Amino acid sequence: MASDDFGRDLASVQALLRKHEGLERDLAALEDKVKALCAEADRLQQSHPINASQIQVKREELIANWEQIRTLAAERHARLNDSYRLQRFLADFRDLTSWVTEMKALINADELANDVAGAEALLDRHQEHKGEIDAHEDSFKSADESGQALLAAGHYASDEVKEKLTILSDERSALLELWELRRQQYEQCMDLQLFYRDTEQVDNWMSKQEAFLLNEDLGDSLDSVEALLKKHEDFEKSLSAQEEKITALDEFATKLIQNNHYAMDDVATRRDALLSRRNALHERAMYRRAQLADSFHLQQFFRDSDELKSWVNEKMKTATDEAYKDPSNLQGKVQKHQAFEAELSANQSRIDALEKAGQKLIDVNHYASDEVAARMNEVISLWKKLLEATELKGIKLREANQQQQFNRNCAAEVLFFCHDTLLAKT
Repeated sequence: MASDDFGRDLASVQALLRKHEGLERDLAALEDKVKALCAEADRLQQSHPINASQIQVKREELIANWEQIRTLAAERHARLNDSYRLQRFLADFRDLTSWVTEMKALINADELANDVAGAEALLDRHQEHKGEIDAHEDSFKSADESGQALLAAGHYASDEVKEKLTILSDERSALLELWELRRQQYEQCMDLQLFYRDTEQVDNWMSKQEAFLLNEDLGDSLDSVEALLKKHEDFEKSLSAQEEKITALDEFATKLIQNNHYAMDDVATRRDALLSRRNALHERAMYRRAQLADSFHLQQFFRDSDELKSWVNEKMKTATDEAYKDPSNLQGKVQKHQAFEAELSANQSRIDALEKAGQKLIDVNHYASDEVAARMNEVISLWKKLLEATELKGIKLREANQQQQFNRNCAAEVLFFCHDTLLAKT
């Protein structure tokens, strides 16, 4: 009972408690003997009055020793209980701090992912760690309550207990902070991989569109140009449809940068490259549309010039025929020619419109300005020749008509003279 060994760990304290409980059971067995001896002492004092004082001394000595050993037993039991509570607290402390160390190592072990699937797996695994941390919350609470109870009871190791409680609280806070830090990193990793995946998709899409715009075919007829314009309109619709996704990527990247993402520099570089490429794509699309519009106007001009050229050549046949040499129905031919001249005059506006359209193409530095000028000059030259030939034919028809009229007048005069001569002779 006088031993000052109260154990150095939980197992030794538990062993000492079991041993002490055995001693207390022995004391319980002795208690009946002590009571019996006291009763015997009372009887002997009555039966042996001469020795009563001596018996009383022995009786009091027995009771004193009994009370002393009971007190020692109670004190040792209390000390052993204090030691047990301390060692149990320290064992919980060691278990929890060891678990925290292992959990920290586990949380720090995972590397950041390189794709979306890997990032999702990281987040799932990290959430499992949080579940395990939450599952240990009751253990931390129990350890804290045990330590606080020791402090409230004024335990002899209160200073050590207080120190351990502080360490335990700090370790728990550090673990939660680490988990939160890694959660933010994993979420940033997830955002980054989503950004990388989407930008790669847009990059691949842009490569196809850039390949489409490498086509330099501007068509060789009005129909072919119209077909190319239709294809380009469909292409521009696909550009517009993709624009919403690119805008969303731009906003997403800007948000990552503003939130100080760990890869903000790379995100900014990729975003700027994406936007620059998008702008270049739009500029190239606008340039091709302008080229196709120029080609469309050119083919319209070619069509109109070819039609006019054919029409002028067809009219040139009429303007250059020698109908005036045939004296029959000259008056009708003159009237017909007048109608022909009126038709030419009515078509002057077509020539003017063609010249205006051609000059407009030349003024805006159309890529086929030289060919436009050549065709325009050719049609205008043919038109002038047609007008000259028409004028010449008109003159000759009028001269032939005048000659015919003169001949008729002369014949009438001769006939009249002959008639008068015959009458005179008669």
